[in-house]
Amino acid sequence: MATKRGARPDTLTRRRMATGAWMEVRYSRWCGTSWARTWGRADDRIEMSADGAGHPVRRAEIKDDVDADSFGCTPMTVTLPGTVVRACFRPAAATGEECFESRVAQ
Repeated sequence: MATKRGARPDTLTRRRMATGAWMEVRYSRWCGTSWARTWGRADDRIEMSADGAGHPVRRAEIKDDVDADSFGCTPMTVTLPGTVVRACFRPAAATGEECFESRVAQ
């Protein structure tokens, strides 16, 4: 499947995690989708979900140091203006998670 992730997406939110990793939730008006991405360490994991029925949880993991040199990215999920997107960061080096929500602009 071809995607347009680079087609001028909006950053809904960008956060620095307690471990120093960064995480963003992105939205593409062009294709009506959102996704999360992170810059972190090997074995860090992220999850992203959108409100409403039928939106599966999307997951990604930074598999190794090569992945850590760029960013890990979840698959896209369809989101419309007004949709609440929830993202969670699960660090490899600690227990627990850091989660936050953002809303796709109207």
